[in-house]
Amino acid sequence: MFRNKEVRDFTIKYILGLIICGIALYFIIKSYINNIDLIYHQEIINSDSNYTSLLETGRISHSPAQYSQEIRQLRTELFVMCYVIFLIIGSLGYILGLRLYLIPMKAIATVRDNSQNVLEGVYQPPDFSNMTEGDISQFYSMYTKMVTAIKQSKDKEAKEKIFLQDLIADISHQLKTPLATLTIYQDLLCNPNVSETKKQEMLSLMGGQLSRMEWLILSLLKLARLESGAIEFSIKKQPLLPTIQLAVQNVSMLSDAKKQTIDVSCHPDIILPHDRDWLAEALTNILKNATEYAPMESTIEVSVEQSHVMTLINVKDYGIGIDQEAQSKIFKRFYRAKSEVNENSIGIGLSLSKGIVEGQGGDITVQSQIGKYTCFTLNFYNK
Repeated sequence: MFRNKEVRDFTIKYILGLIICGIALYFIIKSYINNIDLIYHQEIINSDSNYTSLLETGRISHSPAQYSQEIRQLRTELFVMCYVIFLIIGSLGYILGLRLYLIPMKAIATVRDNSQNVLEGVYQPPDFSNMTEGDISQFYSMYTKMVTAIKQSKDKEAKEKIFLQDLIADISHQLKTPLATLTIYQDLLCNPNVSETKKQEMLSLMGGQLSRMEWLILSLLKLARLESGAIEFSIKKQPLLPTIQLAVQNVSMLSDAKKQTIDVSCHPDIILPHDRDWLAEALTNILKNATEYAPMESTIEVSVEQSHVMTLINVKDYGIGIDQEAQSKIFKRFYRAKSEVNENSIGIGLSLSKGIVEGQGGDITVQSQIGKYTCFTLNFYNK
């Protein structure tokens, strides 16, 4: 125990304090004895009688010689008794003081050892459940919160690192095909034997590949910002109908090309706290997906239901449907169904829509039956 520097310092200081108190006690007792002696002799001095008369009358019980001997004996007994009591109290005080002193020292040692584990990557704070209320327990509580915060920060950093690695790998994989196509077209354009008509055709195809690459990069950047929490939505209480109309307008060229009708059923008075631009983009991706899977001259239904509890936005098409296995995967980044009708699809639109909806406090689900319909539902709980 005394190998501990703090305990050793405490013991030295305590012993020095006891010595000082012992010296002070010695002078106090000596002063008390001398005061008694002075009173005795002063009484004799003030009396007109001699020692014999005083003894005979009972005014004093001892002669000066006997009294001095009694004083010496009393002084010895008093010193012994006082110092025995003093040492007992001092020992008990030392034990109690050392016990109280070791409580914060134990807390510091526990935190020190655990801090070393934290530095080594073991984020497991000690069990402080048996601690009583007080400053030490509050210190333990704050330390536990600090370790938990560090662990969460490290976990988040590790997830972001993995996400960044996956994102770079996904971008590299997705850009590989259009880049290879552009390289082939560029080599063909350098061939002098290629006709002017063929060159124009290849330039048009190259433009399409470049547009696809631009859309892919922009979508990936949006998805990365959503998943990293870097986007702050400007959520306002506003009518939902104009947001839906904006999304319908964004896919009007695609629906018109297939002679499809987008039927919107939303009461103008329905108010929903949301970010109009971002929610319109989420709906645009879902509507784009619907136009691709729905047959020619079909109807795509967009309906809104609102209750005291939640607001539901349903986007339903009567196309080929999605099988049960694919329904649990379609919101994953770069997932493409086996029945994909668009060869240029890269499987990022629905993942982006999911991130936008969840970022605004909602969630998105899908129901589908093969060959009958597919319905995406955006759920927003009313606050």
